Amino acid sequence: MMKLRGFTVERPVVKKLMCLLACMCTIGAINAQEIAPPDVYQAVRQASQDIELVREVMGRPKLEADAWVVEHAEPRHVYYQAQTLFRKVARLNRQLTGEASTMPPVPTGEIEPQHVLQVIHAAQERVEAIRGELGINYRSELPAREADREPKDVFRETVQLGRQLNLMLDRPIQPQDVYAQLELAATYVAGALTTDESAPVYGTLPPFEPHKVPADVYRRVLECLGIAQDIGEQNGISVLQLNLRRELRRRDIMPSDVYDLATTVLAEVAYLTLTLDAVDVDVPPIERPKHIFPSHVYQLVGMLQEELARLESHLL
Repeated sequence: MMKLRGFTVERPVVKKLMCLLACMCTIGAINAQEIAPPDVYQAVRQASQDIELVREVMGRPKLEADAWVVEHAEPRHVYYQAQTLFRKVARLNRQLTGEASTMPPVPTGEIEPQHVLQVIHAAQERVEAIRGELGINYRSELPAREADREPKDVFRETVQLGRQLNLMLDRPIQPQDVYAQLELAATYVAGALTTDESAPVYGTLPPFEPHKVPADVYRRVLECLGIAQDIGEQNGISVLQLNLRRELRRRDIMPSDVYDLATTVLAEVAYLTLTLDAVDVDVPPIERPKHIFPSHVYQLVGMLQEELARLESHLL
């Protein structure tokens, strides 16, 4: 049994767990052990339709960007994106109701569809609070269960819903949010490069380059994902298969897009370094800028890229 790293573990709240159980009853009271990707996909589609009702009332723009082309994903990849979705829904809920939200506790052991569904249900609970605040006393119909849906489909729809939420937030995802995700990823890779815990091995920040924009950061993060995928495949680990070539051509990139991709890299790196028995080290001993802009994130990704390249060469 393994505990997946990279999550915030918080104490469960009885009332919220009861709400989650009630939400589960609305989709047929499925036994937790029987929950499969089609059930999670159905819940994400329901959340997407309810968010659409909120978007219409708020008068916010509708997402027009094409979805990611995902050829393979594991439940652990979906779980990280479900957590990201929860954070965005919680931020919208805080924006409209003033209420804070607590992330569902992280399971111990391998991530399974039932764990992803729990986070989606927690997000749905916040959507219900938003609907109540805005006086939306109607909701969309429960989508039909599509038996052929796989984790890759849940992953794609979860990311796409999160991208829609970005357009509804008064305080959208900022470069400092992206920086934090990549800082954690660099910490995990440093742990894999370290053999003596008393002497952690970190990467080096490349020279600072001004004038960088989110699209520049996005492409460099894609390169990191590519290296992480290569390392995983070389070590027999089933990795996320995202159409990197297609994403490299995109130019309509916002910090929130970089955040979603950085979360994906973090998911890959966290599991990869866990299987490699990486040691626990502190975050890299670099001073975080007071004001973080895309160029600072680009610089940090350069360090992560160097760490991953070094790890790949060590494992050959």
